[in-house]
Amino acid sequence: MEAIATAPVHSTFKYYIHVEAGLYRERVEFITFENSAGYSSQAVAVTSFSNQSAFFQCTFLGYQDTLHAKSGWHFYRECNIYGTVDFVFGAAATIFQSCNLFSRLPQTITFIAQNKQDAHRNSGYVIQNCTLTVAPGMERQKPLFKAYLGRPWSNLSTVVVIESYLDDIIQPTGWLSWGNTSTDKLTYYEFRNHGPGAPTDKRVHWRGYKAINQANMVRDFTVARFISDDDWLPGTDIPFIRGFISD
Repeated sequence: MEAIATAPVHSTFKYYIHVEAGLYRERVEFITFENSAGYSSQAVAVTSFSNQSAFFQCTFLGYQDTLHAKSGWHFYRECNIYGTVDFVFGAAATIFQSCNLFSRLPQTITFIAQNKQDAHRNSGYVIQNCTLTVAPGMERQKPLFKAYLGRPWSNLSTVVVIESYLDDIIQPTGWLSWGNTSTDKLTYYEFRNHGPGAPTDKRVHWRGYKAINQANMVRDFTVARFISDDDWLPGTDIPFIRGFISD
């Protein structure tokens, strides 16, 4: 906290904080992370490879590859994430709960690019009770948007979208392929979503994709089971729901 406190308020210049290696138990609230490089190339705003990290009411601003949830257990609650191509990506075991994923122009939107590499490793992204839509102020430009929930960065890519609002910018097929990446062993599930982009009758016909109707089939992707909430989340004082929102 001392490092944050030294930063000038409303400065017009960049201010760098270098944190030395060590163990820090801190709580910093309402942070905005931004990469202002624009949409022409990859520009990461945040990379997190810490274990048991939690973000509450933070904002992540970027275009391509905004948030790199690289490894470890992560939890994001009531955060706003802006981007275009693969703007949430990586191989962490991550739950986004009650967040807004805001898409921006001009590129084709892929919200998620998950990169699970090991079948025996806990890795995947869970989008729970989130809103996937256009960025505020861009509602009139909706006809220009073409969006997909995600695409597989690896053959074992794991993304579970549950109890979320999917706007009409989501294409009927829902998901986008990625080169020669196999879709046989990935895990792409949708469960209890709503909104004009939620119907699954025209979704991709991949072996690894399923529109789920029974809660027990996705219960392992809730906070309680997927990121072992009892071990660490209560100590963060961040609100969270252990199971399904609708339970």
